[in-house]
Amino acid sequence: MVTTTSATSSSSATASILDSSSKTAKANVVSKLGGGSGIDTQSLASSLVDAERAPRQAAIDKNIKKNEAIVSGMAAMKYALSNLKTAFDGLKDVTDYKSIVVSNTNTTAFSASANSTASTGAHTVEVTALAAAQRTAGTVAFASTTTSVNGGMSMALTLGGTAFSSGTTISIAAGDDTPQGIVDAINDADVGLSAYLVNTGDATTPYKVVVAGSSGVDNAFTISASDTSSSGGDIDSGFDFSSTNLQEAADAAVTVDGISVTSDSNTITDAVPGLTLVLKATNSGSAATVDLSNDTSVAKAKVTALVTAYNDANSLMDEVTNPSSTLETYGGTLVGNSTIRTLRDQLRTMVTSISDTAPSSTVSYFHDIGVELDKSGQLTINTVKLDLAFDTDFDNTVTMLSGDQQDLSVYDTTTDAGIAGEASRTLYTMLKSSGTVTTESANATSRISDYEDDLAKLDDRMTRLLAHYTKQFAAMDSIVGQTKSTQTGLTSSFAGLMAMYTNK
Repeated sequence: MVTTTSATSSSSATASILDSSSKTAKANVVSKLGGGSGIDTQSLASSLVDAERAPRQAAIDKNIKKNEAIVSGMAAMKYALSNLKTAFDGLKDVTDYKSIVVSNTNTTAFSASANSTASTGAHTVEVTALAAAQRTAGTVAFASTTTSVNGGMSMALTLGGTAFSSGTTISIAAGDDTPQGIVDAINDADVGLSAYLVNTGDATTPYKVVVAGSSGVDNAFTISASDTSSSGGDIDSGFDFSSTNLQEAADAAVTVDGISVTSDSNTITDAVPGLTLVLKATNSGSAATVDLSNDTSVAKAKVTALVTAYNDANSLMDEVTNPSSTLETYGGTLVGNSTIRTLRDQLRTMVTSISDTAPSSTVSYFHDIGVELDKSGQLTINTVKLDLAFDTDFDNTVTMLSGDQQDLSVYDTTTDAGIAGEASRTLYTMLKSSGTVTTESANATSRISDYEDDLAKLDDRMTRLLAHYTKQFAAMDSIVGQTKSTQTGLTSSFAGLMAMYTNK
């Protein structure tokens, strides 16, 4: 009777504990059931689950680490290939090779500068006249900038150039009819005139109004004031603008290579394509010489930068595919990766293939200008050949590299683009969102996500397995407990019987 009650109580306690999800209840399972068999069933269940989890988790973790390495390695490759594309981009346009150096035999008369569209050559320049803007002063001087001129006035403009509309009138209200008010009204009218006050230093009436136009004969103007006050009289004893100008409007005149050029500005940009002349003084009768020559050192430096970028990319490929690499972060991340082998082959083709715009038998390949591939796969520069190509065969060298193209779109695959343009297209294809490098990285990232899902599923299965083992071992422990209780009862009964028979 005692044994039955004990077994029933133990079974009820076990069910209550296993149904609870709290940590405290789980801990009580061991304390309540462990007494049956003397075995730590919770530890046993955990050990069995851990043993089953370990190989599966190790395999998943290994795959995650492998794909994280691919993402890291491809990121490094993308950076290196982007730098290489930038280097090729610096050589794919015909203007990339032009760095015009300007020499001028008369910097007093004018300054000269050129952009990349200018052509080499010498030009004669003779400045015979400078452009000038008309300046006109008021006929009356004032004691103060706030002196009232009249109770109201207007100024009529007759503008001789197409820059203005004839007959423009500027009105000045009563209260604003001061020297400063006149200046502000002209400037605010925004008709191409600028006004300002000049302090002449006179002891009593130092301030005069001066109006200036834009340079050039077509920008000459006349301006006259009239009284609009109720009196209708003269404005401050005949204030108006002088008919004699302080400076007359004039055009610039220059002779370039024997051709006369006139301009309303002292900046001449259309006499020679790509050449800008800023006139400062006349040099009539003594023409100056402007010489435009190409500085090939700029193009050579770009070729050197390309070689450096190529070698950096090639060296990185060596490191990411080397299982013994000591390079931090990226070393050995892409061992055995077939994509790298494909990329390496494509890079080698870029610098060893004949140009699609090869202009001559002497300038058709990179090695014809001194850019050569050595046994280790690195590019080297033969500076003697490079200098010879740019200094003595400049045009053919540029054609071979750029195809004489300018701003050629990477989407245009029909036009010959030279070695640099073709390489730029290929690298763009590698790096674009659907390209080899980006796709490889995206696929690895997707696999990482899948493996992380597998880890979550594994955790869920192991949690359920632990609960299953715990329940099984609890039932086992309960049975063992009952068996022990029965054993104890039987042993006690036999002992009693033996005592009765032996009278002990």
